[in-house]
Amino acid sequence: MKYLSYIGTYTNERKEGIHIFTSDAESGEIAPVGLVGGIENPTYLCLNRAGNRLYSTLGITSLGDRKVNGALAAYQVQGSKLKLLNFKPLNLTPPCYVALDKREKSLIFAEYSNAVAGVFELNADGSIADDPPQRITHTGSGPNLKRQDKAHAHCAEMTPDNRYICIVDLGLDSVKLYDYASRQSGLRAVPQMTLRTKGGAGPRHIIFHPNGNLAFVINELDSTLGSYRYTDAGFEHIQTLSTLPADFSGSNTTAAVKINAAGTQVFASNRGDDSIATFSVDALNGRLELMAITRLTAPQPRDFEFMPGEKFMLAGSQAGNSLQVYSYDKQTGGFQPVHQPYTVHKPVCVKFGARIAYP
Repeated sequence: MKYLSYIGTYTNERKEGIHIFTSDAESGEIAPVGLVGGIENPTYLCLNRAGNRLYSTLGITSLGDRKVNGALAAYQVQGSKLKLLNFKPLNLTPPCYVALDKREKSLIFAEYSNAVAGVFELNADGSIADDPPQRITHTGSGPNLKRQDKAHAHCAEMTPDNRYICIVDLGLDSVKLYDYASRQSGLRAVPQMTLRTKGGAGPRHIIFHPNGNLAFVINELDSTLGSYRYTDAGFEHIQTLSTLPADFSGSNTTAAVKINAAGTQVFASNRGDDSIATFSVDALNGRLELMAITRLTAPQPRDFEFMPGEKFMLAGSQAGNSLQVYSYDKQTGGFQPVHQPYTVHKPVCVKFGARIAYP
């Protein structure tokens, strides 16, 4: 079975932005079939559940330089092509994260440089509504003077019950929650729900367990993964573990955190050790146990994603300018490279879309 897959990138002067591939979930083979050019730095993507709408963070050259050309774009999936529905400028740098609410009625985003996050409503056809987004701006700093001199919104995700928007702020060592239902009158913070990490940890992304009761936060600056229980009262810290081998002594930052469909394993990518750490998860108590740390074949694995069926994983190497497919052993938690790498300029986001009927 083959699926469409989409790769977000940091672009060069050629402005080759979103790369479209077919991915064979049985063999692991990938093949290029399309490209969205003329855009800058579409570094994060999301798709609706039907796989017929794709949303991207990006820069639009005509809007000015990178400090102000950030935007969000909505695309209609038409076979192996993407048709632009519309885009909405933000007068900021390109956002670093975009996601849909659980009912696919709105689009949420986070922008790193100015610590801005917000919500756009969506039209019935999936395009972005004309009304200005509801926005918030974080302020403050953290103990890491180099990376936490100010707030940095790095991720925007919905809680499983669709009640709150989670804004992960690397600069503030926190995940701040905002009331989603009342968003039309402004994003209202819910301070008692704030998740706070260890000082200097630098939280980057949050994901939730399929059971809706557990959350996992990957911390970029101290290379750790934290598990939490999500309740009506907030987040209860369960455990935090290193994503690195015990004998690692170099420089490392983490990037992506993912969970398998069954909710039995969580995965974290390391940039420096250039590896993926696999943890088993106890769905009842939320405790993690390290299963394996697999060194990958190319440096800086910024993002990775399992192909449907989870026989294979596709990883993007930002520094290696390549995509590599790995077979996955769910018993050991380890990965093995298969097929040849494919050259793509600075791939930093991997998403799988709809199943395709053609060869």
